[in-house]
Amino acid sequence: MPAEVILAVDQGSSSTRCVAYDRHLRRRGAASRAVALHRPAPGVVEHDPDALLAGALAAVSEVVAQGDGDVAAIGIASQTESFVLWDRATGQPATPVVSWQDQRADMWCQALSGRPEAAAVRAMTGLGLDSTFSAPKLGWLFERDKTLRSRAEAGELLFGDIACWLAWHFSGGAEHVTEPSNACRSLLVDLATLRWHGELLELFGVPAAVLPEIRPSDNVGLVASSAAIGFEAPLEAMLGDQPAALYGQGCTTEGLATLTLGTGAFLWLNVGSARPEPPPGVLATVAWEKRAAGPTYALEAYCPNAGNALRLFHELGFPPVDTLEALDWSRPHPVVVLAPAGLGTPLWHGSDRITVLGATSKTTAADLAAAALAGVAHQIADALGALDHDHSADILRVGGGLSAHDALLQAVADLSGRALEVAADPESTARGVATLAAEAVGLLDGDAGTPGIARRVDPRLEAGGRARERSRWHEALEVHVRTAT
Repeated sequence: MPAEVILAVDQGSSSTRCVAYDRHLRRRGAASRAVALHRPAPGVVEHDPDALLAGALAAVSEVVAQGDGDVAAIGIASQTESFVLWDRATGQPATPVVSWQDQRADMWCQALSGRPEAAAVRAMTGLGLDSTFSAPKLGWLFERDKTLRSRAEAGELLFGDIACWLAWHFSGGAEHVTEPSNACRSLLVDLATLRWHGELLELFGVPAAVLPEIRPSDNVGLVASSAAIGFEAPLEAMLGDQPAALYGQGCTTEGLATLTLGTGAFLWLNVGSARPEPPPGVLATVAWEKRAAGPTYALEAYCPNAGNALRLFHELGFPPVDTLEALDWSRPHPVVVLAPAGLGTPLWHGSDRITVLGATSKTTAADLAAAALAGVAHQIADALGALDHDHSADILRVGGGLSAHDALLQAVADLSGRALEVAADPESTARGVATLAAEAVGLLDGDAGTPGIARRVDPRLEAGGRARERSRWHEALEVHVRTAT
């Protein structure tokens, strides 16, 4: 059978998915493995790197065993900002995977922000000096573990995002490479050149010897080996998960935006080939770099609390929010600020807290669960409002695991005043990196890259009600931030 299947590996915070597509981007098979999250101390969030690798290999093996065509190319998308250090000689991990949700370096970032050279971080990277990104946590590790630092300086250790870690193992350790959409989320890359920058390495105390080579997103240049994964195939494309979702939603031209609802909520706006100046609280980043066309940049407004926050609320004993109907804004209700991963755009506040305002003796557990759901939608509306400072997206294309959650979608539409277009294929991330890999090998047929829309969600809450709810939210948010400092 001719080689005509594209495999997409989507390694996320809660699961690792492998999806097979044909040249028309029709799904030919899929498999997934759960991902365990470990919280060994307050603010510390980790994964087992060997378990992530084993889960990815198992998902790939299951899809390939379905036998629907030979594999023409592989693309890998991964949870951006999470990283691991491993031994160059053996491939064994030297650290756990440090999650993007991890806040262990929050105080370290605050101390670092007082140094004069720290002002260069946002100007050079487009990002903020925040523990979400990998360099502060990497510097924190090296500061506390001198053996780890000495091994890194000696070139014995390799640093990589999770796509880099998987690609290294898929290729049998042939080369140590990444691509710009992952690399630029480290706080170690100059957004103008898309290359590691010595001034940033010095600021965070990161030895250059640990860093991978940065290659175009559609020209990774690796070959997955049969010894490693059971068959041989070119590994053509790598992307961060949110850039992959942007690509998978068809937002490949300037001015199109997507909202990905998963563990967190991520708003990405394609701003074209020129490096943007981000509004306050918004991130400037690279979406992808193509070998022929160069980089495409994006603005990101980021909410770290979505699926993770709703799961936490259920774990605390409240009703599962996926059983909720559309929220009734006319019913008296409290306001819940649920921020287990801190607050993202526009405040960038790292405290792990839950704040409840307006609860009474008549407030029920169901009321609190509904308020928690609304609180997630409010955070997304805040992020979108910050993005609107210089840019506007009247319609958002929505994907991700929570895109099937009707009550959440309606709350986002109501509180933001924006229409949502829900992707027909919820696997936006897998679809995006599969599309890029298929294009790289010339496999894509016609307009196969154009995604379908399953449904549209329009706002139902009138402007006056929206203003009332947003005012109550910002009152609670002010209390949340004030009591956490």
